[in-house]
Amino acid sequence: MNTVAWLGSVAQHPRRVLLAVALATIIGLLLCIDPVTRTVRFHIDPSAEALLPVDDPGRAVLDQVRRTFGIDDPLIVAVRFEPNVYSAENLERIAKLSAQFKQLPEVSEVFSLATAPNLLASGDEIDVTSFTDQAARDPAVVQTFAAQILANPLYRSTLVSDDGTTAAFALSTTAALTPKQYVALDFDGQVRRAVQEVGGADAVYLTGTLPVRAATSGALDRTLRFTVPAVFAVIAVLLLATFRSPMAAASALLSVAIALIWTVASAVLLGIEFNLVSAIVPPLVITIGLSYTIHLLAAHFLSRSVLPDARDSQRADWVMKRISTGLTLSATTTVIGFLSLLLNPLPAVRGFAVLASLGTLYVGALTHLFLPALLNATGCNRETPPIATRVFGRFAELLTGFDLRWRRWIIGASALLIVGGFISASRIEGGADFINSFDEDTPVRQNFEAVAKAFNGANFVTVLIDGKAPDALTNPTLIDAVDSFQDWLRAQPEVGAAVSFVDQLKLTNLVLHNNEPLYFGVPADGAAVKQILLFASSEALNRVIDPQYRTAVISLRLNVDGSTAIGAFLRRVEARAAELPSPIDARFTGSAVLATRAVEALAGGHLASIAIAVVAIGALLSLMFTSIKAGLIATVPNIVPIAVYFGTLGALGIPLNPTTSLIACIVLGIAVNDTVHFLARFNADAREQGTEAGAVRSALGSVLRPITLATVCLCLGFLVFAGSELNNQRQFGGLAAWTLFVAWIVDMTLTPALGSRLRIVTLWDLLRLDLGKSPQHTIPLLSGLSMRQARLFALMSRLEKHPAGTRIIQEGDLSRDIYVVVDGAVEATIERNEERLVLSTMTRGAVMGEAGYFGQRRTASVDTTSPVRLLRFNSQDLERLRERYPSIAATVFRNLNRIQAERIARMTALLR
Repeated sequence: MNTVAWLGSVAQHPRRVLLAVALATIIGLLLCIDPVTRTVRFHIDPSAEALLPVDDPGRAVLDQVRRTFGIDDPLIVAVRFEPNVYSAENLERIAKLSAQFKQLPEVSEVFSLATAPNLLASGDEIDVTSFTDQAARDPAVVQTFAAQILANPLYRSTLVSDDGTTAAFALSTTAALTPKQYVALDFDGQVRRAVQEVGGADAVYLTGTLPVRAATSGALDRTLRFTVPAVFAVIAVLLLATFRSPMAAASALLSVAIALIWTVASAVLLGIEFNLVSAIVPPLVITIGLSYTIHLLAAHFLSRSVLPDARDSQRADWVMKRISTGLTLSATTTVIGFLSLLLNPLPAVRGFAVLASLGTLYVGALTHLFLPALLNATGCNRETPPIATRVFGRFAELLTGFDLRWRRWIIGASALLIVGGFISASRIEGGADFINSFDEDTPVRQNFEAVAKAFNGANFVTVLIDGKAPDALTNPTLIDAVDSFQDWLRAQPEVGAAVSFVDQLKLTNLVLHNNEPLYFGVPADGAAVKQILLFASSEALNRVIDPQYRTAVISLRLNVDGSTAIGAFLRRVEARAAELPSPIDARFTGSAVLATRAVEALAGGHLASIAIAVVAIGALLSLMFTSIKAGLIATVPNIVPIAVYFGTLGALGIPLNPTTSLIACIVLGIAVNDTVHFLARFNADAREQGTEAGAVRSALGSVLRPITLATVCLCLGFLVFAGSELNNQRQFGGLAAWTLFVAWIVDMTLTPALGSRLRIVTLWDLLRLDLGKSPQHTIPLLSGLSMRQARLFALMSRLEKHPAGTRIIQEGDLSRDIYVVVDGAVEATIERNEERLVLSTMTRGAVMGEAGYFGQRRTASVDTTSPVRLLRFNSQDLERLRERYPSIAATVFRNLNRIQAERIARMTALLR
């Protein structure tokens, strides 16, 4: 039993199919939702680490920094006081706030004016208490704090803004505090209530990696909660307006909803978390699935008019035969487009590829099996027929005329679009805005920008300095090299502040020598350095240099945002770090660094993914259409929208980011569906009608409506992302919709223009075709061919069935068709003196009509004496065969000449 027949038989047993799908869906729901706690089992991880491989060097450095120094990107609370920070009352408030912040859940340390030691030397005594403690003991010293802080590299632009109005609190949290817990604890609210309770504050801002992650996670969660129902609602309206059948629309939506449940359940089983990339999967599965169901519904309702009195089983068979090849190829090419992303080094992209591929397979399987069964079970075939059929039919007629008349112009314009698009694409840069992904009026962005403005930056980068051996960083020569590197860092325009153990060392040395400016430096003796570090040993010092004095960190605060600016800075800094003397090396980490590395990895891997997707899809289509030429023709129309997409990015200055870099592979995998549907229908019609021009007309008339509706469905589905809170998500939706619209235009113009001169043979046709036993041995015209070659020739011709008593050839007619008997028997006769004379009876393998092929009139009539199958071909068919399969054509021509020679020899013998 072939695949189509099997699919048809499955649709005849709807109860079994519905029961199996229902059981699988219940299991999927139990995987997605915990029935006891009623909470979802899948998670959203907005961190930059989620985008990078587990063994990524940047992650390894970050883990080392966390283990060794116990530090991570802190939460920054910035509180503005009137008229400024430097009053005894405001410093008292800062002390109270520091104490309250320390009591917040998961807060391990607070660094502020209330906890930072202000080293002061008085004779032989050194005061190491904080600014707030010193102000409480002697309010008069407060007036000296501004100058002290400006002169202190550890605290300048770190604890107090340069204008003195804003105090900063750096809150270190435990690793256990996740974005989800941050929101659940209402951490932001607790901070603001503490500030309100203490009073005296003019404004309060809270930023850092954790608040931004929490905001991103919330935005992604709300995007999913909005886009999934919105896509369903928009498509439901489209389906109802198109097919005017509530039951059909509900059946299609249910099929896609089940595929979505299975996809999310697969994510839970495989341990794939949703992140900035994979959060696109649910709406993507919905739009792809609904586009597939549109093709099936169109065929389903068409079967009502074609087979008005047929049984459900007959209609199911007819529908499967009509759409199975196109849908199967569509799903396969879409999956190939997604799987090409597995070559990307980022696990987030690979996770997206796996989930999108599984989702596509699920919707393809449900469209083939579940939806036909559901339509038959619900009696949907008795609903009102769809609308606008005549409009699309008329448009198809006009489009066919346009495509055939302006064929060369269409091909030329497409070539120009490809060239122009890729030229424009040369201006594309990889990059992503981090905080600018949020709108200007969102609190998370306003808080970040306020802190960045007050303290000249809010993005943190950690430089890990490794001396390779214990006590290496007590060597004055190496310390001087680190100090010089740090001074160079401070001179960079992107750096708002740079702090390291060297600052602590120089300040302690200064205080130990009664603030003599001469001693603000690194001691010349390693033993003295070690003594000073031991003297200054504290929890704060342990956060910048390890107790063995082997590794240390330089904490940078950057005043730029976005991967482009940060990436350029990192490349420049890494080049400078390479100049550090041996054995020192410097490595860079932090959330901003990891996010930048992720974006750069995405930009670097997308071209390889696209190239492999194009080659793989082209190879698959060549295999399915049994011709490299046909595969290329099916692939070329899908390169045009990709070129237009990249050209659009270059023209509008849109960078490649974690979401826009996926569009090309997504669109390539989806857009090829329309090409496949047209060529599959064109293939069947061309064999049936025997003319490519007519096949273009009928194929467009057949697929224009479902392809257009599917494109509208896809575009609307992607445009729903316009409701997202994140700019990159909105950008993704708009660009994807635009590229798919371009793909529709190309498939309705370029694909017919290219296909109008092509006879296509699919692998399905090749496998299904029955020429009887050993046709290459029992049919002389096929002698010398393999079974595959014999089938290819038959498919390039036309296989006809005729009942007994049918006249195939009329004596005296002018016709250039040649016939070969595959099964059955025919009789050659002539009319002489009103008497019918039988010349011969011909069975399997007989060739007839070859005289007409060489321009002569038919010399006899041929009628069937039993049901027959005939191969019919003409000179145009043989010419196409010569162009696509020259070896087969050469063998057929040789056999035809031999048959003609043998027939002439027999006639000559009779005359003798």
